[in-house]
Amino acid sequence: MSNGKINSIAKLDPYMAIPETDENGIAYHSPFEAPFRLGGSAFQKEMHHQFRRMPFEPFVSQSVDVLAWYTAGLQLQFKSTSKKVVIKAKLRHTELMHHMPQTGSSSFDLYVGGPGNWQLRCSARYDLKQQEFTSTVFERPDDGLREYLINFPLYNGVDELWIGLEDGAEILPPSPWSCDKPVVVYGTSITQGGCASHPGGAWTNILSRWHNCEFYNFGFSGSGRGEPAAAEILASIENPRCFILDYEPNAHNEGIRNTLEKFLDILRSKHPEVPITVISKAPHASTMLSFGANDVCEEVSEDCRLSREFQKELIAKRRAAGDENIYFVDGLKLLGIDWGECMMDGCHFNDLGFYRFAENLNKYLYF
Repeated sequence: MSNGKINSIAKLDPYMAIPETDENGIAYHSPFEAPFRLGGSAFQKEMHHQFRRMPFEPFVSQSVDVLAWYTAGLQLQFKSTSKKVVIKAKLRHTELMHHMPQTGSSSFDLYVGGPGNWQLRCSARYDLKQQEFTSTVFERPDDGLREYLINFPLYNGVDELWIGLEDGAEILPPSPWSCDKPVVVYGTSITQGGCASHPGGAWTNILSRWHNCEFYNFGFSGSGRGEPAAAEILASIENPRCFILDYEPNAHNEGIRNTLEKFLDILRSKHPEVPITVISKAPHASTMLSFGANDVCEEVSEDCRLSREFQKELIAKRRAAGDENIYFVDGLKLLGIDWGECMMDGCHFNDLGFYRFAENLNKYLYF
């Protein structure tokens, strides 16, 4: 007679089990070698064979220096005739998060299809305690040339990565970007991707697929505070398509007032004509004063209201002074009235939140 207790759900449902990887006939390839294209890494040339989002100098802060190793926004793309794709990786740590699935924080996911037709296949699955793992992310019996996109972990670093394909399979470059200018995004944990269930669910990765355009994700959890050094790093990126700034949730009202104008001045000193979009804070359970209201824009704390108005007025002032390529987007309008359904914990987004944010922000983007 059963006592109703189980040691593992995989014993009851085999679809919950971690599948074993058969490496017979698999040859491994470095993501740094042609014809693979490693995207989303603005400073990869100086990083050589390391995965890091920021240069070591200028120094921004201790927390940004740590989070720069987290690989949010990095993507690997290629075409191949291989009927099987295997990921072999070594992560920087094994820390588990209480509110974010490991498949989003520390795993890779795979999309198949190509620009305009990307379809999520799966995320790499492995034991929670592992720092090194091998996982099959695609396997089909039918032949043919396919295009693949692998998104990197959002809240972990990657020390090593190898792509396993059938030995002798053809490997070709991916489809070209629709635009050769990258979109540069600066922000907080939500920009970084907390708490998407898989890496491709972060809003920067969603928009990258929709536009077939490279996005540089400079989201730093709890640490997007608008320091001048961060602005200098972003300004050093050559030929950007646009800048998107979404760092109010970390800087708050006082920080935005103290940093935003100088941040914009630094960007404009190097890129006088590049479009810049400034986004105010999205809905947050701790700042909403009442629930069930029809117009969430009126139901926020005084601090958030003042911060939003400051950003809006600053952008209007700069436009009136002749900068017509700078824009303000009200973050309260990006999740819809039922914004609570878009949250993991009242603050960070779930997959619905990221999709809504991307879908609505897309209406306001100026490239």
